[in-house]
Amino acid sequence: MNGTITNIIRIARGKVMEHLPEMVFVLDANETIIDANAVAQKWLGKPLEQILGRDPIEVFREWPQLLQRFFFMEYHREEVELPSDPARTFEVISTPILNNDGNLEGRVILAYDITARKKLENQLTTANRELQNQLEENERLRAQLQEQAIRDPLTGVFNRRYFTEALESETARAARENIPFSLIILDVDHFKKVNDTYGHKCGDQVLKSLASFLLENTRRSDIVCRFGGEEFVVLMPDAAVVDAHDRAELFRKKFEVLLLACDDRQIHATFSAGVASFPTHAGSGEALLAAADDALYRSKAGGRNRVSIFEVGNSE
Repeated sequence: MNGTITNIIRIARGKVMEHLPEMVFVLDANETIIDANAVAQKWLGKPLEQILGRDPIEVFREWPQLLQRFFFMEYHREEVELPSDPARTFEVISTPILNNDGNLEGRVILAYDITARKKLENQLTTANRELQNQLEENERLRAQLQEQAIRDPLTGVFNRRYFTEALESETARAARENIPFSLIILDVDHFKKVNDTYGHKCGDQVLKSLASFLLENTRRSDIVCRFGGEEFVVLMPDAAVVDAHDRAELFRKKFEVLLLACDDRQIHATFSAGVASFPTHAGSGEALLAAADDALYRSKAGGRNRVSIFEVGNSE
């Protein structure tokens, strides 16, 4: 009975081995091939009698990349690319056969052609990379469009739309935290004359130069905006009216001595400014903007190229 069972097991194992899709090689303790299934014979192009009893070095002379994986003393699994046209990739698994005393009696080597799977994996990797690149490009374009929506196209500083939102946000923060902030409104003096004398190209250059000047001379927390035409506004968080006035006056003095280049011409320009502070001069963003604008009007009426602070009761 035991002999019958043993025979059945042997036959069953043989059947299973012959139907495995992997190449199967069995080596003894002397590194001699003692078995190989039909897939292995077909792939090697050799009948079983030219494989059994041979040294793997002889059998796999044409595939040294595969041979190197035959002699691991412990369980080993890796992917091996064999040069051919086209190249093929195999997954090779080496499993030691140990006796009851833990001594090595041989090895079972499985090699499975995973070229198609690797090709699909590479295609998926490429597709995922392209998708990721596309997502990043979409995000870049979205950010670019968002940035364009809040930037003045000529000068690059924030536009009136952004300023309106920033003013509302800063007013709420200042009221909540009981801290001041100030606005400076600047207007290029006699800008129409600049355009009429030097042309609109040079007029645009004056605006761009003033915008760059403000960006270079304001704090990182300050918000510089082109409010419209030749008018700019600087929102200064945490700045009381005296500090804002001093900064505006410094801007004015530094800007009036600059010579602005346009083509081969040197242009001299100045600006007038008005300053108002929350909550000293107004309790809302809209009222504060009106107060700063009123102070700007007084600077213009007083001769231009000057800075004025809003005075309660002088609003017209």
